[in-house]
Amino acid sequence: MLDDEVRQILRDLVAELGATSAVISQSVEDRTGVPARTLPLGGGDFLRVELGSRSKTESIDATLERAVRALRAAGRRWDQPLPAITVGTDTGVVTAEKVKDRIAAYITALAGIGQVDNALLVLKGELLVAGKPAQELETERAQFILRRVAAAREPGSSHGELADPDFYAVEFWYGAALVVYLRQPYALDFIRFRCRQVTRELAHLLPMLEPEPPAPAALRPPPDQ
Repeated sequence: MLDDEVRQILRDLVAELGATSAVISQSVEDRTGVPARTLPLGGGDFLRVELGSRSKTESIDATLERAVRALRAAGRRWDQPLPAITVGTDTGVVTAEKVKDRIAAYITALAGIGQVDNALLVLKGELLVAGKPAQELETERAQFILRRVAAAREPGSSHGELADPDFYAVEFWYGAALVVYLRQPYALDFIRFRCRQVTRELAHLLPMLEPEPPAPAALRPPPDQ
């Protein structure tokens, strides 16, 4: 996914420069009082790198130029606009909203593939996110489709998949399933491959939405013998 590639480029840049953060945005006026460099990426996007006090500045120009070329190449390769992403040494707090935004980005990208009408992520029987505004018929039909998927599971398996002329659906995590509405003709192997790419990432993100488990009950110590 483009998001993953861009995030890795920014992480490498922050690590190589010892920078405070690296940001892709459409603004050049995000002044924070920290020494920074801003470079154009094209298409109205900019790369802003906050250098901080521990930055390694011996080859900063060459390092920034390599990062800019890598970001531009990623955008061309995926034929998509660069996402607004921030990576830094102080951005480790993950909130439920950030997780949901990340999940939505994957589903939206999946819904943007040719021959895909929409992609729905259903979690525990409820629509969590759709790549495009979900029609009522799509939401209702997803429940029927997932009952068929459950009935089509292989013996001993908790995850099933089902392909029809106008949809592909797969279960991939506890109570989570992906329903992709399709237009003919579509290549099943390609759709299955892209869905597996997405579900692999979602399986890491969905646990972050689970509530923290309650504290275990205190156990009474065994009586002295």
